[in-house]
Amino acid sequence: MSDWASDKKMKLLFENFRGFVNEQEEEDSPPAGQGDPGDAVLKKAGEDLTKFGVVKIVDFLNSPEGQDPKVRQALRGGATDGSAGDEVMNIDDSATPAVGSMGPTQNEISLMKSIGWPLSTLGSVDNVATGDVTGRNKRIVSSGNLVIDGHHRWSSTWAIAGEKAGINATDISLPGATADQKLAGAQLAIAATIDPNSGKIPSATAKAVDDEGNPLESDNILGKSAKAIAQMILDREGQVVPDTGQPILGPEYLEKIKLKPAAQKYWGLNPEMTPDQVKGTIVSVVAGNLSQLPPPQGPQRDYMPQFDGGDTHKGQVSLGDVEDTMKSGETNYKSMYESTFARWQKLLKG
Repeated sequence: MSDWASDKKMKLLFENFRGFVNEQEEEDSPPAGQGDPGDAVLKKAGEDLTKFGVVKIVDFLNSPEGQDPKVRQALRGGATDGSAGDEVMNIDDSATPAVGSMGPTQNEISLMKSIGWPLSTLGSVDNVATGDVTGRNKRIVSSGNLVIDGHHRWSSTWAIAGEKAGINATDISLPGATADQKLAGAQLAIAATIDPNSGKIPSATAKAVDDEGNPLESDNILGKSAKAIAQMILDREGQVVPDTGQPILGPEYLEKIKLKPAAQKYWGLNPEMTPDQVKGTIVSVVAGNLSQLPPPQGPQRDYMPQFDGGDTHKGQVSLGDVEDTMKSGETNYKSMYESTFARWQKLLKG
């Protein structure tokens, strides 16, 4: 990308973003005579786009201005913006943090997605030791002590083995000091990776629906007591888990799980227990573990990053693709010429 092309595209990006934010924040405008209300917005944008937080970033990227292919291409200019390397996001593909050292950014954690593998398959209790309860060699996405993606593998691990259990993670040094800012950085990286003509950025359905599209009652467990979660589990006994094809706490499961050394270790089972005793013990321990999940630090699901395309862009982007963009420093979330901010002001006002 030539300097001229870079300037033109980045001018468009920040003019559009500045106008969008000003429109959203008209009530914050200073009285007449106290300067252009856009100046403060421009200055913040010139420093770091992630400071606006994930909601404003996503709303902009999904707006007509933010969907402009030239704007999306401008977001790819981080490696050629005159300050090489300032937007590189380092990635550790071998992190194994304890689940209890991390907090969720997603504001809902589904009970069924948390207990589906642990309470329907015999292998999940063994798989905890491998770092992935599903046994599929997957990793969650983290940034320091925050879960960015893979919340239900995280909560499933906690459900089985408690807060000290380790989990396999891809840890990304997302920019920003807060969960809100880090999620914004992740969304900008996705927008910089996906086809510039792809329209709105990937998203996942905010609410669960049945086969006919009717909304289902939320089974969110965040903030619930152990007693409430235990009853929720019992209410779902026998329900078939789509991912495993097996029922929750089925008869065969209750007979065989008590023979597993890992289940004896985590849940205090023994081979002499009756099926009802096994069920009662498992439900009590799992509900107690899940009641200890910390509160979320992120927005509603509509704004959460979908590294695999979510429900809207399947097959159009992958975590590996986004990682490449992050590692190369191509995500242009900072001003192009941050050391000469005056040039930015001239470009954007010229």
